[in-house]
Amino acid sequence: MMPLVLGLQRAGNDVAWATGLAAKAMIEAYGIPVHRSGAVPAASSTGTPLMAPPDVGGLSARERRAVAFGTRFGRAAVRMHHDLAPIVDRFGPDLIVHDMAELAAAPIATARGIPHVTFAFSGAPSEKMLDGIVDAVAELWSAEGLAVPSDAGLYAHLYLHRFPTVFGSVPSSVNVRLVRPVGFDGSATAEKPSWLDSFGSAGPAVYLTLGTVVSSPDQWREILAAVAASEVDVIATTGAQDPADIGPVPANVRVERYVPQSFILGRVAAVISHGGAGTLLAGASQGLPQICIPMGADQWENADALAGTGASITLEEDQRDAADIAEALERLLGGDEFATAAHAVAAEIATMAHPDEYVTVCESLAAPAN
Repeated sequence: MMPLVLGLQRAGNDVAWATGLAAKAMIEAYGIPVHRSGAVPAASSTGTPLMAPPDVGGLSARERRAVAFGTRFGRAAVRMHHDLAPIVDRFGPDLIVHDMAELAAAPIATARGIPHVTFAFSGAPSEKMLDGIVDAVAELWSAEGLAVPSDAGLYAHLYLHRFPTVFGSVPSSVNVRLVRPVGFDGSATAEKPSWLDSFGSAGPAVYLTLGTVVSSPDQWREILAAVAASEVDVIATTGAQDPADIGPVPANVRVERYVPQSFILGRVAAVISHGGAGTLLAGASQGLPQICIPMGADQWENADALAGTGASITLEEDQRDAADIAEALERLLGGDEFATAAHAVAAEIATMAHPDEYVTVCESLAAPAN
């Protein structure tokens, strides 16, 4: 959302952000005031973790999100509603822009006659997932004196969708518009590491990440074993995972906690990742073939969407040992098939409207309230 928000700010609009403490310092660095709100990792007053995953029984990893999304983020929306409603009443916005998973903004905005923009981070919710969302937030709409609409308000005014049409996941609402997935990784204020000057200069290089939040040390060890015998240079970023826990690091692998992706992607020939929307879309925008190893959340849908274009390989849960990963990497780099498909994806993404192009659209939505 940050590229759109900064565009609104540059256009002279008064912008404020309601979010959790973890993002406060980053947002305030851009001169945007932050109102602390929403779910936090700590337990609620009842002792129940606010973002604890719901019971998904014996469902496969692919099936869990459709069932769990509404319950999980509906639970978070109860806390967000409590915090956000008074913030909106004090700030008096003419427009609210909210994440697709932030489910409290829509009823709050609708009850106050404020137009709102839904900013998606990945694919469109499935029908089953949308049914779960509607059930989960019905009480919030009722608290505002409203009946929950069949789309939970997500498509009420403007829905910005970050997937290209070739991914096959565009919602059917007339209020959906495609927006280019412009990365925001802190590179504008970060210093580029000096070792990057030579990285990837002697041959093919690969970017490896399993996300910044949750990953598996066992999976890291399998991937490192797979690339150890390859003739590629590898940069691996571990995020919250302590590099000391991922096992022996091969000589052709450099491990860092975090490096802005925009510093890396122009220097590599392929990406191996968890299929998170940020990494997957950033790699797709650069025309890079990818190997996806989904673990949860929207990662399965993201991986399937990219694999459907021929630009990537998705490794299923029984295909993740070192031999499987090594074979997939050999296939990915062994010919032009995947690279050609990846370039086609990048070409379509390049035609999608930049977030800046929606600044005037957002302003026009807000204009009737002025």
